[in-house]
Amino acid sequence: MTKMLILPVPEVVHAVYLVAAPLWIPPDPGAGTLALVHVVDGREPPLPWLVGEGECPRCARCGLEHDDPTVRRLRGSGPHLRVTAAGSAAWPPDHLTVAASAAYDLAERTGGVLVDAVTADLEPWARPPDPFDVPENFAAAEWLSVAALPDPAPRRSWTLRTGGLRIFGIPELRVRRVTARQRPGWTEVLLALAQRLLREHWTALARFPPPAFREFPARLPVTAADLGAALARCPHGTARTHLSLRLDPGSPGRPTHLTVTAPDPRSRPLWRERTLTDLGL
Repeated sequence: MTKMLILPVPEVVHAVYLVAAPLWIPPDPGAGTLALVHVVDGREPPLPWLVGEGECPRCARCGLEHDDPTVRRLRGSGPHLRVTAAGSAAWPPDHLTVAASAAYDLAERTGGVLVDAVTADLEPWARPPDPFDVPENFAAAEWLSVAALPDPAPRRSWTLRTGGLRIFGIPELRVRRVTARQRPGWTEVLLALAQRLLREHWTALARFPPPAFREFPARLPVTAADLGAALARCPHGTARTHLSLRLDPGSPGRPTHLTVTAPDPRSRPLWRERTLTDLGL
């Protein structure tokens, strides 16, 4: 019998962007938008997480070095503008483009630094993102990040974790004990898996009334076509592999995760490498 996982479908999900270090604060920064705009203190998340130390002691988690002028500006400034839009977990995820467009406009007006509060991307768009049209044109890599955290010594391995899936109502993905050499390939595997999960998520939520819970198999195929769609590249490859997922419920201060595990207990410990080989990575 196929093992199934059950996930609750949130009634409301939120997209959050930050206009950091604005040169001035408009008297009514949220006027004329569908998003909520709040003035927040520089000590409030996500800014400490964004500019704090990452895997490199010289670099902030946004990828820039700590002495970069933008990072110095963010760390030394006072109030920021937080832009939040609420929406449904179903397609289309218009709360993303609503919040992103409002934040982009505010950054242009105030001279602030536009920040994706989830992925830690700075200035993620050259112009406001276009509204979504069809799920087939959605590319997960444009809206998600994959962060690497070092595993406890002495393993010399990494845990990779997505950032941004919760904005769509899905727990973040993670995979543990990835070697440094496997990191680039497994970053793409997680994006491909996220692409498949999102496509099936939106298909399930297209029913009326939308379900309060989703049931899906714990063992899923991931294909080269999923990877091509996630990266907005040619989605017509034929390679495929299978991955297993375990639902790790959260607790106070710890989020829920979908953890990628060995598809077959007999495949340990080489399954991570075999997954990359199967997909040609």
